[in-house]
Amino acid sequence: MTHGGRRARLLRLARVWAYLLWWAVRHSGESDAVAVDVDWWIECIGAPDLLELDHYSRFSYLAGALTEFRTLVHYRLRSDPFLRRCLLRALYRPATTLTLDADRIGPGFFIQHGVGTIVTADTIGSHCWINQLVTIGHDAKGRPTLGDRVRVGVGAVVLGPITLHDDVTVGANATVIHDVAPGVAVVAPLAQPLPRGDRSR
Repeated sequence: MTHGGRRARLLRLARVWAYLLWWAVRHSGESDAVAVDVDWWIECIGAPDLLELDHYSRFSYLAGALTEFRTLVHYRLRSDPFLRRCLLRALYRPATTLTLDADRIGPGFFIQHGVGTIVTADTIGSHCWINQLVTIGHDAKGRPTLGDRVRVGVGAVVLGPITLHDDVTVGANATVIHDVAPGVAVVAPLAQPLPRGDRSR
């Protein structure tokens, strides 16, 4: 069976399996935010065959294939009744190594490979992109705030009561402990070769 054929088969199964989670979203106050999330995830993934799908099929595919997306949906449903949330988390398991904790996350929040990722922020704007092994967290003084369209690269650390303003990019493995102005990219130093005599043996 071809890759496209396998995806089509899995999508048919996902459309059945994801219905209860879809129902919960549709009956929550977060359906509009999740709709934007779905479209943003499909755009970020960039697979042409996914772009052709209808909205429910897109939701079904993401819910079935990506635990990171399910984690975000559970975050969106955090105000639902406790027993319903417990049932949904049992049926649609979230990613085990991804933490989302913020007073507000705007619509269109993409998590690419959420392995070992901790997001603990005051607020996060819309259409942000977070990669794997990222820590967005608090220190003794508070938690970060992220504006709209912020992108945080692999292994980056963002700490304290600082603000990453709109359109900020944080490069891979960068550590950010001060505010970053709108549209600025901050990066970690590049690796440099050591002279032969300085190499450890």
